[in-house]
Amino acid sequence: MIRGAVVGLGVMGRHHLRVLGSFREAGVAVTAVVDPDQDRRDGALRTLIDCRGYPSFAEALANEQLDFVCIATPIDLLPSTTVQALEGGLHVLVEKPMAPSLAAGHELMAMADGTEQVVMVGLVERFNPAVRALKDKLSAGMAGRVVHMQARRLSPFPNRAMTPGVALDLSIHDIDVMRYLTDAEVERVSAETTTVGDHTPEDLLCATLRFTGGVTGLLETNWISPVKVRQLSVTCERGMFVVDYLSQDLTFYEHPTKPTVWDSLRGLRGGGEGDMIRYAIERWEPLRVEWEAFFSAVLDHATVAATAMDGCAALSVAEAIRRSSSEHVAVSPEEARPANLGHRSVRLPAGSS
Repeated sequence: MIRGAVVGLGVMGRHHLRVLGSFREAGVAVTAVVDPDQDRRDGALRTLIDCRGYPSFAEALANEQLDFVCIATPIDLLPSTTVQALEGGLHVLVEKPMAPSLAAGHELMAMADGTEQVVMVGLVERFNPAVRALKDKLSAGMAGRVVHMQARRLSPFPNRAMTPGVALDLSIHDIDVMRYLTDAEVERVSAETTTVGDHTPEDLLCATLRFTGGVTGLLETNWISPVKVRQLSVTCERGMFVVDYLSQDLTFYEHPTKPTVWDSLRGLRGGGEGDMIRYAIERWEPLRVEWEAFFSAVLDHATVAATAMDGCAALSVAEAIRRSSSEHVAVSPEEARPANLGHRSVRLPAGSS
């Protein structure tokens, strides 16, 4: 049995707790939950066996024998809590975006590089079965070279407190997926953002990305839409893949192979058409797949599926989006990064940003 704690019992913390409960027969037990809110702790404990609640992570560390921790605190507390966990010798799954700023992210990456513990970032969309199936097909060259990617992530405002703006809260998923699918880094960003309310840095963004190797990307993200959309399209030399993150559908639209000979239809449908394929996929909850990858890294020494470096790379693009919008210029994510901090272990103050 390996024992763990969940720190932060907000929306994502409760999802993690639910999924971790399904691993009990596999030898995983959550023996501690941490949240300053007594009602949240009590609510979580009603569904758990042999588990204790604590108002602070320090108390849990002092009283429990733990092997791993899931950190789902508000964004400002992610770095300091991760440092506590690593100094306590625990393996860590820290929720995205890992830190509220790239500077704090770099500090964590340096510390993660200097430890033998597993540190994984909760970039959950790369564990979506449809995304993983698409990765396999792109790696096999099924449709030729990737040329362009477009992501639309739209929804009403999330029902949770202390949201950091759509760049860090939503777009970071699509930034990471685009990097994951292409094995390329973003070298230039041009973006516009808009704030509708008075509670977040930005409520809407539109951004163009240029990747190493020449692939282009578009991001359309907001939480002011009445309709929830989670869609990614990847245009290749011989066709286009479309992923629906929510339904886990993966569809391929082949470039035209048969001409449209009926003139009236040609005006509506174009000069030709190819096959359309909707792939059969074994669907699983992405959060469960994420935890399976984490435990595989902890127990079987598998490669960490979403590293602190991946988290920092996505953070750097999110910061470049904000800077591009505020300064009305194209920005390299490299320009958004602080000076190289080297590989050294550091202690971050609580709530470091």
